[in-house]
Amino acid sequence: MITQTEQQLAQALVRGEYPEASVPLLAGAVHLLADELAHAGNPVPHKDIREAMDVLRKHRQFEHVHEIGNAWHDTRGCDPIIQRLLAQAMVELGALERADELLDEMDQMRTACPNDLEFKAQETDFFALRGRIRKQRFVLTNDMNQLVASIDCYEKQWQIAPSFFLGGNVLALRVRLHEQIPQPIHDLIDLAHDVLNLATTTVRSKPSDPWALATASEANLALHRLQPAAGWNESAELWLYRFLFHPKCGPFETESYSRQLREVWGGSPLEESTCEGRLARIFERHVLHTQRRWSADVHHLRRLQQNPEELEKNFSGEKAFTVDDIRTMLTLIPNIGCVTNKEGVRLGTGFLIQGSFFGVEGLLFITNAHVISDTVPKAIFCADARVTFEVEADSGMPPCRVQEVLFSSEPGQLGNVTQAPGMLDVTICRLDRTPIGAQGLCVADKIPLPSPKVKAFVVGHPRAGEMQFSLQDSVLLDVCAHDRLMHYRTPTDPGSSGSPVFNKYWEVIAVHHAGSQTCPRLSGEGLYEANEGITLHSIFSGWRGVPYKH
Repeated sequence: MITQTEQQLAQALVRGEYPEASVPLLAGAVHLLADELAHAGNPVPHKDIREAMDVLRKHRQFEHVHEIGNAWHDTRGCDPIIQRLLAQAMVELGALERADELLDEMDQMRTACPNDLEFKAQETDFFALRGRIRKQRFVLTNDMNQLVASIDCYEKQWQIAPSFFLGGNVLALRVRLHEQIPQPIHDLIDLAHDVLNLATTTVRSKPSDPWALATASEANLALHRLQPAAGWNESAELWLYRFLFHPKCGPFETESYSRQLREVWGGSPLEESTCEGRLARIFERHVLHTQRRWSADVHHLRRLQQNPEELEKNFSGEKAFTVDDIRTMLTLIPNIGCVTNKEGVRLGTGFLIQGSFFGVEGLLFITNAHVISDTVPKAIFCADARVTFEVEADSGMPPCRVQEVLFSSEPGQLGNVTQAPGMLDVTICRLDRTPIGAQGLCVADKIPLPSPKVKAFVVGHPRAGEMQFSLQDSVLLDVCAHDRLMHYRTPTDPGSSGSPVFNKYWEVIAVHHAGSQTCPRLSGEGLYEANEGITLHSIFSGWRGVPYKH
């Protein structure tokens, strides 16, 4: 297996390639690109930055798209493609106001340079992003004015240059509006047929494009909603299966349609009596078995808590975990938070535990030092850090803020067993408040012994998304001789940094901080695919200043 350097990985990214790499190595490569851009005099071709940002976007590495795009923007101004990719990353990371500001800048540049063909070529995407921002505001606030504003953005461009993508969004949003303010139903049916025809034509003419398959499924869903007796639901499911098994349907594509289904159509895997519910259930099963994870938004979680019989209905057939596992996980949710910067960009996870574990009072919040720190490069400054909890997602409560840092330890190198005990990659702090119902996660009394039968589960907010639980293929691989590093094979993504790692009793055993498909083994020579956490017991020893165990 060839070991890459950060420089080699950075060179691959600017070629539009995405080699397998550890989380720290990828972050280092991105830092190299951003640092190169930090000096305005450095001759960095915009084509290279476009390629790097686009390949990172395709793999949902939005925090890295954000870092590179910001570095370009701050030193070189507004490039139409780089600015679009940066604005899209800001939307995905939840910073809607900043995304709107970036689009305003592009509008000003477009007006100042009316003959610039690159700006003209991006017009459709500009309008679509405007629509996406307003759609997301509607999802967050249920403000019908935002829904109408989103429709206007998509529809304006749809009338100029019709495409299945624009038409699919216009259709979904107009059907959603129809549920609140009745629209002429025949107009909606005609629109659905137009979108379906465009999508199926594209499927035939461009079979390499998976998006047309998703739009065909969505158009059939709309027709079923408008003509429930006509049998469109089966076609919606068929097109969805074709989409999911398309060779170019990756995590970005899957999440995009799944999110539209949940947020605009109201699809819930718990509602299999509806077409959108069955589609959501297909998505849930597909992700569970192909990506080995299960995600749920706040409404899904609350419904499961209020209707425990639905746990049996939806999860009783699983072999990798039990219904009791899901039931227990639901009780943990008030204690697990998403870490953002002051602009609302979601960059990591953290969790609450009882301070009594460390010999102090109250609840303490734990995350990685590479997520929150005043000294670790690229981390969020403590004063700028914000923490949101899923249980408060629609409560109107402001984010929690860091009140006091009690302990911090800088990150170490992935898989380096012999590093000093100070390399714990952890920040322990008090928040200015904690959610109602948060009592702190339980800490395990001892570190489990590695075995193929011993499980390690991770719960967090990966890729800046909703709460996600790793459930399948979650095996504890090894613990280093110093009881500091723990390796486990469990599905994690960027944004999982700072997540709690649980044993089979749902007690915290470690803080997740990195992972790689080429991770150095803790015992013996060689590399393997693994995620790495820092054990809570080593963090406790660091807190107390206990000498390193040699």
